[in-house]
Amino acid sequence: MSDPGMSSAHGATPPQVALAVEDTHMVSEIVGRFEPGERHDVKVLDDPRSLIEHPDESPGEVTIISFPVMRQLAKFHRDELAEFCRNNKAVLLIRSPEFLDSIGFLEFVDGVIFADATMQRVREILQLSKSGYSILPSAAVMDIVTDRLRCDTLGRLSPVELSILDQVRLAKTNRAIARSLGLTEANVKTKVRAILKALKFQNRTEAAVFAARQNELIRQAIARKGKEKGVDPEDKVLPH
Repeated sequence: MSDPGMSSAHGATPPQVALAVEDTHMVSEIVGRFEPGERHDVKVLDDPRSLIEHPDESPGEVTIISFPVMRQLAKFHRDELAEFCRNNKAVLLIRSPEFLDSIGFLEFVDGVIFADATMQRVREILQLSKSGYSILPSAAVMDIVTDRLRCDTLGRLSPVELSILDQVRLAKTNRAIARSLGLTEANVKTKVRAILKALKFQNRTEAAVFAARQNELIRQAIARKGKEKGVDPEDKVLPH
C-alpha cells in the first residue's frame, strides 16, 4: 500500500459499506471513523449469512467481514463465500495475532484492516478497495511477516517437535524421521500434525520451506531446549 495511493484517497467520500462483524464494540469503532453525515451509508448486517444466501446482491460497495465471521461462513459455505467475494469488494477485519490463521482467506478479499494497527485508515482502505486497488501485503512481505510470527511460536514446540521440523526440512518421510530420531512412526505422524497446527502451516511442504529458511534459528532452539531441565522423558529424542 503506497503513500501516494493513500494521499489520493484521503478526504475522498467513502463508499457505501456493509459490516459483517459480530463484535458490537468493533462495529461502533468502525462507524465512529466516519463523519456523522456519512454514517447513513454504513449498513450493519444482522445476519452475515445473507452474504452467501444472495451472493449476487451486494449490501454495499465494500463489505467488511471480520475474521470470526469469515471463518464461520467458510466452514459451512466456502464455495458460496468465494462466489460472493468474486462478485463484490470485500475487506477482511482481523487482529494481528489472527494473521497466520487468516492467510487462507486472503485470496478471497481485496484488502485487510488490522483492528489493532490500521483502524485509523479505515476510510482510505475502503476507498482504495472500491477503486479497484488490492490492499494486501506483497508475497515478500507475507513471507517476512508469517516467518516472524512463526519464529515467535517456535518456543512452544518441544525438543522432539523441533527436531522433527528440522527433519521435515529435508523432505524425509515419517518412517525415515522415526528411524533417524529413534521414535515410532506413529509418534512422528502425531507430532507432525501438532507442528502443522501450532505454526499454522497449510501442509507439510509449507513447513519444509519455512524450516529451510529458518534452519539456523530452529537449530538454536533445539540446542537451547536441550539445555533446559525438566523435559518430559516421553518427549526426548532417543539415541539411535
